[in-house]
Amino acid sequence: MGNEPNLILTGMMGAGKSTVGKLLAAQLGMKYLDLDEVIEEEANASVQEIFSRYGEDHFRELESLALREALALPSRVISTGGGAILRESNRELMEQHLVIWLAIDSDTAAKRLDFDGTRPLLVQDSHGSGGQFDAEIKGAPDRATEGLESGSRSRYMANWQRLEDERRWAYAKCDLVVDGSLSPKAVAEKIGDWWQKTIDNGAKSEKTGQAHHLLVKAEGGTYPIHIGHGLLDNLGQRCRHEAKLQKALIVSNPTVFALYGDRVKESLEDAGLCYEAVLIPDGEEFKYLATVERIYGAALDMGLDRSSGIIALGGGVIGDIAGFAAATYMRGIRFIQVPTTLLAQVDSSVGGKVGVNHPSGKNLIGAFYQPEMVVADLDTLEALPHRQFLTGMAEVIKCAFICDTDLMKDLERHAQQSVSKSVIAQWVKRSCEIKAQVVAADTKETGYREILNFGHTVGHGVEQVAGYGRYTHGEAIAMGMVTAAILSSRKGYLSQEECRRVVSLLRAWRLPIQLGELSLEGIVQASNSDKKARQGQLRFVLLHGLGNAKEAEVIMPQELLEALKIQQEGLPCG
Repeated sequence: MGNEPNLILTGMMGAGKSTVGKLLAAQLGMKYLDLDEVIEEEANASVQEIFSRYGEDHFRELESLALREALALPSRVISTGGGAILRESNRELMEQHLVIWLAIDSDTAAKRLDFDGTRPLLVQDSHGSGGQFDAEIKGAPDRATEGLESGSRSRYMANWQRLEDERRWAYAKCDLVVDGSLSPKAVAEKIGDWWQKTIDNGAKSEKTGQAHHLLVKAEGGTYPIHIGHGLLDNLGQRCRHEAKLQKALIVSNPTVFALYGDRVKESLEDAGLCYEAVLIPDGEEFKYLATVERIYGAALDMGLDRSSGIIALGGGVIGDIAGFAAATYMRGIRFIQVPTTLLAQVDSSVGGKVGVNHPSGKNLIGAFYQPEMVVADLDTLEALPHRQFLTGMAEVIKCAFICDTDLMKDLERHAQQSVSKSVIAQWVKRSCEIKAQVVAADTKETGYREILNFGHTVGHGVEQVAGYGRYTHGEAIAMGMVTAAILSSRKGYLSQEECRRVVSLLRAWRLPIQLGELSLEGIVQASNSDKKARQGQLRFVLLHGLGNAKEAEVIMPQELLEALKIQQEGLPCG
């Protein structure tokens, strides 16, 4: 981003980008640039005339050239056209700067816009052609507003809403969402305050003000993952404008809510959202249907409907329970994941698997239900106990084992060292990318997605045999990954040297690799209840070389028992 990043304003027509941009530039002592004005000056024609003579594609080419030139110079406030952010090449340029979405609704836009025919995209029909309206604009722009009060005005706003729906995903790839319906002065002040905090927190060196964005393509739709610092303070605006919520129920536990509840509530209040909170005890021992009943009761008392949402604020247990409640309340309402642990940020919040435990096994009651969005604020990791941080690192390491040897080398290089915020941000992003790619290929875990369960079959067995709470999820999965590596080696898929690298990396990150005094027969029996078991047969995800996991295959109970004995004896590679 350099030492003097640019501030880029984006948003729909009527959001006030030009007015706010001028005020903001003056407030911050920066130069102001209106991209449309630059295009008009260089083309010696208005935006309307460029559209009419040459079409939208030509205008977009001019827009991209102007944006590239504008961003080459530092310390500017730049207002872009509402469609500039749709081009991937433009978004790549913007990623090196700070982007603010001025978000408004159609009622605000209708009050602000002049329906005088100078907005080419508003007069297009649903097929991209303006028909009679185009002819009026080309021939006599001053006549283009005739008849607007008798019905054409509503057509303008229908087009506005269509464009906003089409663009929202791109606007959401911003660093800050601001309510553009406020006065221009108030909007500029909010952005200015955020900018100052961002710079004070070191955005110039660590990019702490900049968010990373991923899109998860899943069956039934696409949803974003936002990763960055300070995102909790902007959660309300994202819920209102990105997820289109008006009412929300926060589900959290007392520990997390004591840390972040006030920030989340203030954020929702700032966005004008109605909300209530229900707190449930922390721990796997409360991850049962009785807890879901409490959430249903709170949702009914609040009057949540299908346009409402449930916000999961916490770790994986909270996300699983709240997500299951969202999936089943009124047959499904909107669900927002706000993971506050590293484990939840890189694993349970991504992929849409929600559910609760049964005495017979973990996560046996559940659903595939995708969130509207995931908001991962990396600031929450600062309050995370080291043991909980390491349990999340087990999942990051798992991602490296199954898909990415470069990530594995990076993890080996940083083991037993103090890791910077920027490195952790990259690990979280890469882990989410890996999981998103796998989920997109197999949303409902009918085959390939099983590779995400590397280490989980024995890991879940360890949790059950030891008693939930003795080991963290990541610690149990670390043990399970060692078992899976031994099986991979004994099958001839993994060399002994590669197997030793698996064990060494887990050990270097201070994760457990041996089974202690746990009952090996009990682990085998518990593994038979794993969700991947089919027709009573044990199935394991194994490594066919580092970074190359394959779909689960059948393993005989005696094979598993022998691998567990090798692991318990402390000879992990045979």
